Amino acid sequence: MTTSPTVDVSDYPARYFAAWNGRDIEAALQAFASTVTWNDPSLPATITTLDGARGFFEGSWAAFPDLTFEAIGLPLTDATTGRVAQEWRMTGTDSGVGFIPGHGPSGNEFEVLGMDMWVVTADLTATSVTAYYDAASFARQLGVS
Repeated sequence: MTTSPTVDVSDYPARYFAAWNGRDIEAALQAFASTVTWNDPSLPATITTLDGARGFFEGSWAAFPDLTFEAIGLPLTDATTGRVAQEWRMTGTDSGVGFIPGHGPSGNEFEVLGMDMWVVTADLTATSVTAYYDAASFARQLGVS
């Protein structure tokens, strides 16, 4: 990966969360490079395409219409490698189309703490995102055991 040591990646998490919270699919997809590696504990497989990212965003918004992310503290950045990490709080209600196959909406509210780690290029698009959170706790809050 080639990144300029002067690239300021500290604004990336705010842009990413604004796209999530605004349900803005175009802004969300513009936050990623054309090829991405996206790992999330709730996914059965790694997302590697923008079409896969689109499906994850739209599926999440359909399942949790009030889904929001709130940054906790300031991001940790390494401009020379393009890495940025941000702790977050995710809240919402399982009130839409079932997020977990075979399970309809429970109506349960949830609150999950986690962190994302991105690798961001000089053009401020992510080539990689890895989410870290307790997926078992998330599932229990959704009513899935």
